[in-house]
Amino acid sequence: MMSSALFAGCFALSLTASAALPSARQGLVQVNTEDLSPEVALSGDARGWRTVAADQVNEGTGPYWLRTQVDVPPREAGAPTPALALSVLGSWEAWWDGGLLGRNGQVGRTPSEEVPGRVDALLPLPTGLSAPGPHVLTMRISAHRLGFQPVGTVHYMQVGEAASLAQMRMLGLVPALCMLGALVLMGLYHLVRVRLAHGGLATLLLGVLCLAAAALVLMESWRGLANYPYPQHALRLRLQAAAVLAVAALLPATVHAAFGEPLRWLRWVGLGLGLLALVFVPGFDAKNSVALGASLVVSTALAVRAWRRGEPGGALGALAGLCFAGTLYLLEPWGFSERGFFVAFGGLLVCLTAIHARRQRHQQERFESATRAAERLQLELLKRSLQPHFLMNTLGALSEWVETEPAQAVRFIEALGAVYRHLLAVSGERTIPLARELELCRAHLEVMGCRQGTAFQLETEGVDLSAPVPPALLHTLLENAFSHNRYVSPHTFRLESSLVAEGTGPRRRYVFLAPPGTGTRPGGGEGTGSRYLRARLEEAFPGAWRLEDGPTDAGWRTRVEVPA
Repeated sequence: MMSSALFAGCFALSLTASAALPSARQGLVQVNTEDLSPEVALSGDARGWRTVAADQVNEGTGPYWLRTQVDVPPREAGAPTPALALSVLGSWEAWWDGGLLGRNGQVGRTPSEEVPGRVDALLPLPTGLSAPGPHVLTMRISAHRLGFQPVGTVHYMQVGEAASLAQMRMLGLVPALCMLGALVLMGLYHLVRVRLAHGGLATLLLGVLCLAAAALVLMESWRGLANYPYPQHALRLRLQAAAVLAVAALLPATVHAAFGEPLRWLRWVGLGLGLLALVFVPGFDAKNSVALGASLVVSTALAVRAWRRGEPGGALGALAGLCFAGTLYLLEPWGFSERGFFVAFGGLLVCLTAIHARRQRHQQERFESATRAAERLQLELLKRSLQPHFLMNTLGALSEWVETEPAQAVRFIEALGAVYRHLLAVSGERTIPLARELELCRAHLEVMGCRQGTAFQLETEGVDLSAPVPPALLHTLLENAFSHNRYVSPHTFRLESSLVAEGTGPRRRYVFLAPPGTGTRPGGGEGTGSRYLRARLEEAFPGAWRLEDGPTDAGWRTRVEVPA
């Protein structure tokens, strides 16, 4: 009889209070920061209580009281008793229709008195107080160890079947965890390519971007995977924000590197303005959404510019992936990092990976073609250096010097041997230091000086002796000069080098000037020497070199530009 009377009294109290209470279904709760006893807080007295939005509850460290009306949905006869799912950043005690429902941690007036509760809890409702309809939920909350100033400390309140609530929570994690595995595998694949296949900057950035996106998905899933104590929530949010900033910076950088955007400032200005706006945005979720939105806008602008420049194939595919991600972002901008991100960026990164793989295959085909052409043309150049006419003239001159000028013969033999030693040493290399190339050129000038009975010099200005160049690059230019000119007096060849800022990075420019001789024949064209130069440059710097030549008043001028 006593228990029945107590139940009836509590139920009558809940009905009386619920008539005046705001409803959680409407997103409203009442809060009271006074130090009330449970009896007073549960009495239904309206004095000292104020109504606020549920997602804006932030009453400091507390303890404070919260109450609202929660609806129990209808259920079939014989269905399990429902449960109440709560997510509150703090320690709390909960009463349901005036009866104690459960505790999460220990509410305290000081940090030492408080025992932190976990961020999520699932409490079964009492069998006698789970009838469909409105019920009164009252909570006493403290949050001394939060570690940051949140927009709201109450995340959700929901009544339902316990098994269904747990299943919904786990099913929400499955797609994100699948995408997490895919992103990790893609990231490791690209980093391995950088390590083993000498991938470029775009490959490295794409790999790091995949891992950064995986880290963001992991931070979003951490809450569902490990129901941690609420003080760890601040750590999770900060790690999540760091992952968002990494993704926001790496995405346009990857698009920039993939398509060789010539205006470097465009990426940084756009990102800078977007990230500067984060200072004025309250809350972690809003900051994350603004950062990702700015990143998508800048990346889309870069992809549009690449498409308008006529970048082959890839620009349109990247633009399609960015538009897909942007559409999902616009559907829910403030919750994008929590719900739409793993779908949007997963699809986008798959597109970027496919585009990158296609471009890599194209570059590999160009490299292999250039290598085969360079090897074939190298054999032709060696055959030309050993042709019978050259050998007969060389041996005839050598025979005469042996009899008349032995010192000159020794000098010529040493110079000729030096030329072939250098050619044999560098012929199999992709690039060699400029110092070795200059040694080969000076040895060749020594040979030609002996043959022509005069002196030739090679002057350099601004050169970096350690800079990589294709083997026999300058040597071929010298051979072309002697093929198209007859030099009967001392002449000086000049090589100037300088660094220029152009495109996506600094470039090294070489200007070679061959002076005019007597009996000059028109140069240029696509002879063996010119084809060898282009093949070697393509092999060493695929798609990133430039070769221009033509006559000037001072002689034949050749300009070569390669990445620094």
